[in-house]
Amino acid sequence: MKADKKIITALIIFAFILLILNIASYAAEDSLKKVMEKYETHRYNEGISLLRKEIDGKQKDELVLPYFILGRLYLKEAELYRTIYESSLMTTNEYLNKLNNLKSVKKSRYLPYFLGLLYLEINQPKKAVPLFQQLINTGSVDKGFKEKARLRLGAAYYIAGDKKKAEEQWTQVSADDKDVIAENGYIFARLNIRLKDAIDMVQNAVNLSQKNGTKSHSKIYREIAFVYYKNDMVDAAIELLDKMPLDEPEVVDDIERNKVLRFYDISVMGDISTIYYSAASNYFNKAMNLRGREKYEDLIRFYLSEIDYRLNMYDEAVREINTFLKSNKLDARYNKRIRILLAACYYKKNNKKQAFEIWDEMVNKNFQDDSAVSAVMDTYAELNVDAASILKLIEGQTVSKEEKKMKPYYNSLGGLYYSRKDYEKSVQAFELVRDKANKNKLEANDPVFLIRLANSYYRLKKYSEALEIFFEMGKSYPVVRQVQDAIQGVYSADEKGSGDVRIY
Repeated sequence: MKADKKIITALIIFAFILLILNIASYAAEDSLKKVMEKYETHRYNEGISLLRKEIDGKQKDELVLPYFILGRLYLKEAELYRTIYESSLMTTNEYLNKLNNLKSVKKSRYLPYFLGLLYLEINQPKKAVPLFQQLINTGSVDKGFKEKARLRLGAAYYIAGDKKKAEEQWTQVSADDKDVIAENGYIFARLNIRLKDAIDMVQNAVNLSQKNGTKSHSKIYREIAFVYYKNDMVDAAIELLDKMPLDEPEVVDDIERNKVLRFYDISVMGDISTIYYSAASNYFNKAMNLRGREKYEDLIRFYLSEIDYRLNMYDEAVREINTFLKSNKLDARYNKRIRILLAACYYKKNNKKQAFEIWDEMVNKNFQDDSAVSAVMDTYAELNVDAASILKLIEGQTVSKEEKKMKPYYNSLGGLYYSRKDYEKSVQAFELVRDKANKNKLEANDPVFLIRLANSYYRLKKYSEALEIFFEMGKSYPVVRQVQDAIQGVYSADEKGSGDVRIY
């Protein structure tokens, strides 16, 4: 009888354990399902937040899929921020130059500094030099801001090849302000010099902030995060980015009554994109080191090669792709895409003959394959390659009639027309992609696509249509505020009345 009771007790305990395991399994599946819902509705940041909480305490063998999904989420975030950066660069360029060229409007004292930052971003350091010098010489800007301008002036000299003048500027900067110290470390990291010194600088900035009783260091999070990234501390960098208020301008200048100018450092979006690419690589590599990776290995290798390309590591990308192609292990679905990426790497390495040999082969042999042709169009658009030949083949041809297959094709075609400055045709193609019932909703439209569509409308001077898209996007991604402000400023200038120009 006692034995029977023990058996019954054991069975009850065993059943209870099975129940707990099943509940845990269902809970894990439910959590991943919620994460994938965020992915599908393009709320990548929310998906990342959910999944990072979910992986805490999990065993290694349970982490292959979560790491793979995290890599995908960070890759999507990186691509989105890169697109926002490119849009901001374009709109800010036009906005700041309009401000600078207006004769009848009082100019902001901060305008030279932000114009200088713009020229640094588009690799025209010699144009940046007199602008930073102008701000340093003005009497209406505080010392801290002048010190930042001097640091940037040094960076402009360094990029232009005059390292002696760069050092002369940097040695004139005092080291008693946390913001200036953090900026100094950041500039060294951006120039890829003195990386250990840069770490010491940003840590000193944090210590000073804490010593002075400052509760929030949000204004220097970006500088610290980038220095961490350059010193292979990606996780620490991500933690800081999560705390950054990305919709706040760096400077708000009330230059006149009812007239406010908002200035942003446009390089922030590019930096965040770079860090997110690195985070994606980090999680993909973690997945590759675990058992059970085989199911995702081909796709991970493709993504890692793409990330190397995005981080300007073309030799590494070529080596990885060629090694993998020789192994004959790559799934046929990715073989064409990875060869097109290989050609892009060759193009970037100035081996254009080899690049075009691959692209021509891809188009001629796979003309009925919408996905292959789309990938070539995307690459041509990004690299601003002369696309006359491919357009001659494409125009007038019938592509797949399946709606889901058509949308990526027309998305790529719209991008190709945009790169050729044919904005009317660009909008026409993009509008075939947009979900008509959910015009600007992220649930139904990829945010990168929406930005590209908004850019086309902006180029056609249809500012209201562009602003409408960014306004809706701003509900989930407040960072697009800087693009909105730039477009609104250009809009105000173009809509000027009888000599009265108002730019906000």
